[in-house]
This record gives sequence, structure tokens and C-alpha cells, in this order.
Amino acid sequence: MSAQAPSLRERQRSRTRADLVNAALTVLARRGLEASTVTLITQAAGTSRATLYAHFPEGRSQLLLEAYELLGHRVLEAAKAHRAGAEDWAGRIRASLVAMLELASEREIGLFYNVSGPQLVGRGARGIGSSTTRRTIADELELARFRGLLAEGVDPEATAALLVGAIREAGIDAALEPSSAASRLAAFDGLLRGLAVR
Repeated sequence: MSAQAPSLRERQRSRTRADLVNAALTVLARRGLEASTVTLITQAAGTSRATLYAHFPEGRSQLLLEAYELLGHRVLEAAKAHRAGAEDWAGRIRASLVAMLELASEREIGLFYNVSGPQLVGRGARGIGSSTTRRTIADELELARFRGLLAEGVDPEATAALLVGAIREAGIDAALEPSSAASRLAAFDGLLRGLAVR
């Protein structure tokens, strides 16, 4: 039994919601978080405040949370594309940092995703980007360990948690100072080399 196609009204509702989220990201990229007001976002989306609140009853914070989640999915998709071209386990882990540095090259978006956005998710919770990246890295390390490619005593779960933290910090640094991206990538490569069997 196939699922029923969404109605025209449901498709329009989804499109309007997506337009609002994309408008929020556009305003964030141009103006930064503090200046990303409901007025500017609705102007960028070509809609009204009433429409925004109809889709996001909690207002700006709910809209920004959805924008944060969308960025998480974008980072994951970019990392997946980079992993496809990687030659080994270290390259597949490195792909997550490369994707983060690409996002961080948009200063305000990089700061929002790495600094402000996590506050929207709340303490003790992780966004889709961090939790999926952590799982992906842990799986990659576990497979490398199984194949005898990791140094003795490397704990895949604990190491994945630390590497995700390193990725987030590199994203913050690169958003604040774009010229730091190359040195953060080189340092991350050094961490990965240190995990390998010698």
C-alpha cells in the first residue's frame, strides 16, 4: 500500500516553512544572530509576522532551532560527499572536519552553528550534526581497530567524543579567523596519525 501524496495545501505549508527557515539563514549570514529579527526574516521570506507565527508558534527561537537542524543536515551531507572520495579510515573521519570548515567559512553561519545554535538545543542534548558525526566516527574507528589499523588501547567511543569536540572548536576558530582553517586541519590530521598503528 503506497502512501498518499501530500495535498496542495500541505505542500504549500511545507514550502512556506522552508522559505522561512532559508530566510532566517540568509539574514543570519548577512547580519549575525543578534540582528536577525522576526521583521528582517519575514521581509527576506516575503511573508508576514502572522505567517511566521502560524508556522512557528514559539517565534524566533523555534525558527532558529529548525535553521540549526537544517545546518546540521547540510554538514552531514557535505561530510558524506567528502567521505565518498576518501582513501582510508583517517580520510573518512577527516571528511567531517572538512565539511565543518566549509560551513565555518560563512562567518556568521559558522558561529551560529557552533556557538549559538547548541544553546538552542539545550544542555545535555546534541544536535543531529554532532550526534551523527560522533556515531560515524566511532563506527569508523571501531572498523579500523577491527582491521588492526589503530594503536593499542584506542577507545573508539571516547576518541569519537573528543574528535567531535575538536571539530566543533575548529569550526569556531575558523569562523572567527578564516586563516586558521588550514592549521586546524593540519593539527587534526596529526591527531589522526597519532591514533594509527606505527
